[in-house]
Amino acid sequence: MYVDEHVKLWNLASIKIWDVRHTVLYAGEQVNAYRMPASGFIYTIRGSATVTLDGTAYAVEKMQILHGGKGVCLDITLAEDSFEYYLIFYRAHLPLPSSFELQALLEQHLPFHIQYAFAPSHPVGLYDKVQKIDQYWGQTDALAKFQVKTLFYQFINELMKQLNTQVILTAKPNLVAQAIRYLHEHYALPIMVDSLAELLDCSAGHLSRMFKKETGSSLIAYLTWIRLNKAKDLLLHTEASLQQIADGIGIPDVIYFNRLFKKHIGLSPGRFRGNVLSLPVSQDNAMVKSELSIVRRKLRGYIRINDDNHYQYIQKGDLRIPMKSKQSVTMLLLLSLTLLLSACSSSPNSTTANGNGQNNTAKPTASVQPSEQPAVQERVIKHAWGETVIKGEPQHIISLFPAATDYLLALGIVPQAASSNGEGSDEFPTYLSDRLQGKENLGWQVEPNFESILAAEPDLIVGQDFMGDAFENLNKIAPTLFAEKVKDEQGVIRMKTSLLKLGEMLEKTEQAKQVIADYEKQAAEGRDKIKQAIGDETVMFLRLSDKEVRYYSKRNYEVLYDDLALQPPASIPDPSESMKVISLEALPSIDPDHIILLSSDGAEVSEIEKTAVWKSLKAVKNNHVYMADYGLWFQGPGGPIGQSKIIEETVNWLTQ
Repeated sequence: MYVDEHVKLWNLASIKIWDVRHTVLYAGEQVNAYRMPASGFIYTIRGSATVTLDGTAYAVEKMQILHGGKGVCLDITLAEDSFEYYLIFYRAHLPLPSSFELQALLEQHLPFHIQYAFAPSHPVGLYDKVQKIDQYWGQTDALAKFQVKTLFYQFINELMKQLNTQVILTAKPNLVAQAIRYLHEHYALPIMVDSLAELLDCSAGHLSRMFKKETGSSLIAYLTWIRLNKAKDLLLHTEASLQQIADGIGIPDVIYFNRLFKKHIGLSPGRFRGNVLSLPVSQDNAMVKSELSIVRRKLRGYIRINDDNHYQYIQKGDLRIPMKSKQSVTMLLLLSLTLLLSACSSSPNSTTANGNGQNNTAKPTASVQPSEQPAVQERVIKHAWGETVIKGEPQHIISLFPAATDYLLALGIVPQAASSNGEGSDEFPTYLSDRLQGKENLGWQVEPNFESILAAEPDLIVGQDFMGDAFENLNKIAPTLFAEKVKDEQGVIRMKTSLLKLGEMLEKTEQAKQVIADYEKQAAEGRDKIKQAIGDETVMFLRLSDKEVRYYSKRNYEVLYDDLALQPPASIPDPSESMKVISLEALPSIDPDHIILLSSDGAEVSEIEKTAVWKSLKAVKNNHVYMADYGLWFQGPGGPIGQSKIIEETVNWLTQ
């Protein structure tokens, strides 16, 4: 353990004592799979037990200390008739903003998250601090709470001094292993990436990236396969109804469960149960076999207790899921081409069955000759990624990104399938969901999932310009166009130019011009109303993300600073920079008249609202802080529908 680095981070961190508990376990009692709600210390008083932190077992006796981070799974098995211990939970974070070097130091050493156990050389001094912390914690007055924090710092000081004289092995938390274990144990509960990330004390984006890197799958896709594997087991080994099975695996909507099962397994639940149960017992049933494990073998090693009953880590019945690969994409494309060619080759002499079960050969009639069939209109669209050939009028259009969906809907085109509003989500963007009712959700498609796109059977794919590397493969599945976010010479994304460009490709130029005209009229009216209401008062758009305060320029929010001509603070970043991180302490020097605040984390908002710096702001004192809808204000800028709704909300806020 690098004690000097730990001391530096403890010294700079903001600490909050979350809870203090004094517990005695007796013979026959144990702790099973308790997930720690915050980082914490365990101080043992008497007795002995096996204490397990995320699968790492420690044989502990009296007067020993263990530490684990938030989200760690705690198990305690007694080795004697009783076991007494204290639990001190705390939360620690570095104040905003912190330097790059400090953040790097935190990520390298993780003093508030690592797990370790050791027997202190001088336990009495530590025990005295812990006992007094528990004593004062039970009192309700503010002075007692202050005394708890003072004693906790003294405890940390003594702990660091003793750790400095001993060689202690530490283990960094494995977020992915923790998430996997949680999903296997709680698959029947409603689970979202944001809530799981909060439980594991990390950002949703970081957890999603790490999960995808370690497993090759998104977290929600992994959860889906756990649920469907359990559904298959229930279908094969019980007589439970489909509604009972759907409830039991965490998908209470039986219609959605049926559609999801058919999409991933290839059969409806009813047909799966009937087909599999009708097979001879000795027959090798391919439908219940799997293709490739989604969990890499190295992840299994984190459980180190031989008698730990974690069925999900046993080889038998291993959870499997097809993995995305270039070979699989190629095979899917070849299969599609083969089916297409076979369909074409069989059409002149197709064989059908009559009512008596006899085969009849369909023959072309003399009245309709092949040469008399109307020719399918074909057009070629040239763009930055090559050429796209569109034949006829596309009927089954899919959209791979929220902004592209926004453009299509604005042009009067309702896609039959569209992407979700973010990684790990199965919901459409909130501001578009009413227009997409009943349409298929393709999930998050920043890295296009060719299998799911192929399964949607599109005859036109509309993606976003950053997907350029995938154009060739997408264009093999179906004609593909990319909606571009066109920028001007300052780097500002211009929605109207972008819409017009896509409208021209889709032969919807007149519709695009009408949308633009309506938008310009709405913006002009909004400008006038705001000017009359607040004059030259300043408006600041802020986003809280990963404990940072970010201020975005008109590069991403032309709707605010150009279309509505809002007066920004003097420190607005140059348009060539999309955003700027601002110190919380710097806000009073800017002191805007109005603040539009965006955050996906209510806890982050609550934390900043408690600070004296925030309370001192003019906008806060005058109740001129407006909470923005995350789905609209994060996904909406750049799209005509999104920007139109942003205008509505902004005008409503500033003219109240």
